[in-house]
Amino acid sequence: MRTTMGSAQKLHLDRAARIAGEAFAFDEPDTAPVTKSSTIGSSLLWLSMAAALIGLSFAF
Repeated sequence: MRTTMGSAQKLHLDRAARIAGEAFAFDEPDTAPVTKSSTIGSSLLWLSMAAALIGLSFAF
């Protein structure tokens, strides 16, 4: 079987990539878990930050 330098190099790179990928392989679920964010909590956080900025602007 005769291979050209390009195809031999491609085979080598494919094999090296497969071996490197196995070193970093881990189980990953197909879908990301749904995170429930608290909109009330984040709203209160932004509201308190705005109140602090308004309070600082009146202090000076």
